[in-house]
Amino acid sequence: MKDNPFKIQEGSIADPDVRGFMRHRQSGDYLPLASLGQNHHLGRFFDLQRLHRLYLFFLLVFLVLIARSFYLQIIRGGDFRAVAEGNRISTEVIKANRGLIYDRFGELLVKNVSYFFLYLRPDRLPEAEAERQQFFIRLGELIELSPEEIERKIKEKNRPGEDALIYEDLPYASAIKLLIWAEEQPALRVSHEPRRLYYPELGLSHVLGYLGVVSEEDLATNRDYQYHDRLGKTGLEQVYENILRGRDGAIQYEVDALFRKKDILSQRESVDGQDIYLTIDGKAQKKIYEIMQANARAYGKSKMSAIVMDPRRGEILAMSNLPTFDSNIFTRVLETEQYQKIIDDPDTPLLNRAVAGTYPLGSVFKLVIAAAALEEKIVDTNFRVDSVGGINVGGHFFPDWRSQGHGWTDIYWALADSVNTFFYSVGGGNNQWLDQGLGVDKIIEYANEFGLGRISGIDINAEAAGFLPSREWKEANFNERWFLGDTYNLSIGQGFLAATPLQGLNLMSYFAAFGLGYQPHFIKEMGSGENKEQYQPQAFLTKLISSDNLNVIRQGLRRTVTQGTAQSLQSVPVPVAGKTGTAQFRRDKAPHSWFAGFAPYDDPQIALIVLVEEGGDQGLAVKIAREFMEWYFSQ
Repeated sequence: MKDNPFKIQEGSIADPDVRGFMRHRQSGDYLPLASLGQNHHLGRFFDLQRLHRLYLFFLLVFLVLIARSFYLQIIRGGDFRAVAEGNRISTEVIKANRGLIYDRFGELLVKNVSYFFLYLRPDRLPEAEAERQQFFIRLGELIELSPEEIERKIKEKNRPGEDALIYEDLPYASAIKLLIWAEEQPALRVSHEPRRLYYPELGLSHVLGYLGVVSEEDLATNRDYQYHDRLGKTGLEQVYENILRGRDGAIQYEVDALFRKKDILSQRESVDGQDIYLTIDGKAQKKIYEIMQANARAYGKSKMSAIVMDPRRGEILAMSNLPTFDSNIFTRVLETEQYQKIIDDPDTPLLNRAVAGTYPLGSVFKLVIAAAALEEKIVDTNFRVDSVGGINVGGHFFPDWRSQGHGWTDIYWALADSVNTFFYSVGGGNNQWLDQGLGVDKIIEYANEFGLGRISGIDINAEAAGFLPSREWKEANFNERWFLGDTYNLSIGQGFLAATPLQGLNLMSYFAAFGLGYQPHFIKEMGSGENKEQYQPQAFLTKLISSDNLNVIRQGLRRTVTQGTAQSLQSVPVPVAGKTGTAQFRRDKAPHSWFAGFAPYDDPQIALIVLVEEGGDQGLAVKIAREFMEWYFSQ
């Protein structure tokens, strides 16, 4: 041992006096139970109940950990991942240009103009309240908004995770200053985005419509939109939204801890929307609008509508309404007071009277009565009545518009001079000239075939169907039967009948196009270059009456201009045919003034209709139509 200090001693222990030492190597290998006595046994180290409770405790802790892990990783995993990625990745949207709208000759009807927009990202604002307020004060000085107004804009109408729109159409000087400041302020974002610019002088607000901010419903049904996007709300902007709207692009940047851009991770280019070409003639549209405005001022009539159509294809060349509105007010955040002023206007400037306004059609409806009477062989060209100022039936007097009467009247003169007595007789009978007229059921049947009481399917929203009464309807709503006087009133386009100016124009276009009416439409072409797609017109009214009866009515319409109620139209450079109308709707109001016609008579290029609400019997609708056709056919 002395020679080798690393050698371990083996064998018995040298000191046997160590307390508790036992010499036997097997000591401790067993327990001498016999020496413990018969009344002793091994006890349990743990109580079973306590062990069970401990097991449940650890099981509960384990389940809580599993549930929490599931919540964080599965349920909220996407959110947390997005937050983490948001701290590392910054995404900028590249706004796509909306498709442009052109007239039939390629002239712009609406264009896109770029503006500077200021956005704030709430999650990147200074956390300290003092720093945040100082930030708002400085920002407010640059854009002339109070800190309170900025905070309000951050809180309202913004979804979590999206930037808050603070200012639209930033002045150039302010935008440059903000762009510089944004380099050191990650909460700021200045973008350059397109917005619509409309031409109010064209009077196309009701046709083109306008863009509005997406609603919660829009966002729920289409995830491609973001909160501050614009989409078509009315007019053609709404109807062709999917074509005009492009697809936004995006650039993803990797950013550092201070949100400074480092590298581009990915980039998706934006795709501009498709252009559309309308059937609208921009010059004709502007002219009819100017004529309507001038006559509205001269005669104090603020509500009117006019439509010009090519009856050979159903193409709408012009459509204008008064009063109108400036669509540009909707291209930016609409001020509440400004919008309320439009809503409260009793003249309802947002109403597209041409397709959504319903009125008694007046004497324009006599075309339906004449066609039905000829087709049903109730009358022919030899049938005549003697107009002496009206007729008495059952103690009720039904007047002609000429108090002295119109004299002996055949169907040509009945149309040309709008003789009520003739149409009372044809529609209801029960007088010295006809015992049996068409009757209400047959009148309504023909009216429906001519497109009344139903929509035409024009490619613009909010088209009204109008209304055709019936015996059953009156009994259900007024609790009284249909009287002969109701049929007389219906026969001259009065009473319960209601139609839109577009329906009146469709009726006239059928006779203009020699018995073939096309579905009215605005779209002419879509796309550009080789991708242009032309619209194919669809037949709408076909073979309703024979060609002989059609020619009889056409001749009557021509005599309206040569001998009847619209002789002032002889000043138009080409021969015109048409029908005037005066429709009473309230005893305390002036009647509506109508004119529907077409020209040239032998080869119609246009059909048009003019309605002047409460225009009276001054022939104001005829005057507007004359001024337009004089201009149109002198070009």
